[in-house]
Amino acid sequence: MFKLVLFLLILSSTSFAQDLFPGKHKVVTTENGIAVSKVIVVPERFNQFGVPGIEANSIVQTDMPLSSSVRWSYFEPAAVGEKCVISGNGKYSVVGWMLNNHRISLHDNSSSVPLWEYVTGQGSYINFVSISDTGGVIALGSNLNILMFTNASNTPFFNFDLTQLGDTGIATNLDLSRNGQFLVASVSRNDSSTIFGFNSTSTTPVWKKRLQPTITTGGGSVQGVRMSGNDSLVIVNTYAEFYVMNSYTGQIIYSGLINPSSPSSGTQSPQAISGDGSVIATINYSGILRVYQRSGSTYNFLWQNQEPPGQFFNWYTSVDINYNGEYIAAGTLNFVTSSSYDGKVKVFKRSGSGTPQWTFAGCGDEVNALSFSQSGSILAAASWGDFNGASPDLFIFKTFFGNIPLFRVETPGSFFACGTSTDGRTVVASGKAVHARQFGSGGIMFNVEIDTSEIPTSIATSGSELVDNFELQQNYPNPFNPETTIEFELPEKNFTSLIIYNVRGQIVETLSSTVLNKGIYSVSWNAADFPSGVYFYTLSSGNLTQTKKL
Repeated sequence: MFKLVLFLLILSSTSFAQDLFPGKHKVVTTENGIAVSKVIVVPERFNQFGVPGIEANSIVQTDMPLSSSVRWSYFEPAAVGEKCVISGNGKYSVVGWMLNNHRISLHDNSSSVPLWEYVTGQGSYINFVSISDTGGVIALGSNLNILMFTNASNTPFFNFDLTQLGDTGIATNLDLSRNGQFLVASVSRNDSSTIFGFNSTSTTPVWKKRLQPTITTGGGSVQGVRMSGNDSLVIVNTYAEFYVMNSYTGQIIYSGLINPSSPSSGTQSPQAISGDGSVIATINYSGILRVYQRSGSTYNFLWQNQEPPGQFFNWYTSVDINYNGEYIAAGTLNFVTSSSYDGKVKVFKRSGSGTPQWTFAGCGDEVNALSFSQSGSILAAASWGDFNGASPDLFIFKTFFGNIPLFRVETPGSFFACGTSTDGRTVVASGKAVHARQFGSGGIMFNVEIDTSEIPTSIATSGSELVDNFELQQNYPNPFNPETTIEFELPEKNFTSLIIYNVRGQIVETLSSTVLNKGIYSVSWNAADFPSGVYFYTLSSGNLTQTKKL
């Protein structure tokens, strides 16, 4: 097999090279002994068949007057912050630096000074990173090695050497279980890839699965590996195909094309899976978002949304789903002309039949990454920003307040990745110090503290059109210890109670007993003072009542 060659091509500055498939292609050259890069994009021309309905752009509005702020920022002189992740508890973040001074760095919230760094070999590859919920375990896929570390040391305790494989390949996307005890990692090649499942205690794989895509456009390398929040399932994708697999056995339970209507138009972005594995979403360079709902051992297609094309197909470039699968966010790259761009953030409800709940336009360029908090109440969007610096690059929303960013970060560069803590109180983002489309080097890293003061007890919608039904959601996480979150929706103003009962029907705690307006609400219950076991929670509003078990 041929060793994977990443798309770090030396190309002319022609806007769209016709011999390249639709997608992003990185151009790397050397100036004064320093590697510099830029990204070119190759869109697919739209030929006016099957034009979907056009959606109206949203109006960019002013920030909410809240006390969110940048804790710290770091400007790297030579390397680019291609990847970054944050632990679920929000205490640790890891950045994968590339282009020059290849390394990963571990940070906490106190300052930009890393707790430790691990230097990787130089080359044209990416340092792919993942981190456990507590930040106790960090995983790295780097060139010919898959490694794991603790947060206490930059000496790896796990090292899977790819040279022991008959056809080697390159370490690419990976993801850790929440407790850091299991790792799903990919080894990519031009024509096919292998997915491995490892216990953190052994470099002998628990399972491995060879993926041989049937669609050759875009190659066989893995573009995304994302594990569900309960660790049971993982969604893996190549350029043109995706696979939902059992995390611990490697069994493929569902697979499909990224773009069934045009199989050769895929994506270089990871696909999305909800925390409980019940919902998956795929995106592609024809600008189509497709959402599926799990039913037994398979997934049923629910709906799709297409970003309306112009002269070219506009792209969906990023996607994320909140833990319980109720909300899906998707980012776009819009080709205004052949050489001018914009980007949008669009939020959908799973039950909304593909109509966006809200749209935020004016991101300047590609929205490259999205990240929900667990409840979906906070959404971070990392974009390339306007080439001339006329727009911010990082947008943070209180999802249920609609398309009004509560916080924005503007830099001279572009953000490539972002991550949000479970509670939404910390957002991290990394990228390049100059615009993605501009030749240059250097990187950026930001740590942002988010004001979530209004979220734990009440999350009101910005408009009543977002709520149609009386609905009590399943708590998450479930099982839990000691804290869980309960969300519900009220279609009209009414006296509302939310009460926890034990198995004997006795009231354990009253979480709400007041008049609430129409809207979406989220309440946390800390059960540290109660014995382990089964409980019930009942929501009553007016003449309506629902009960669920936790």
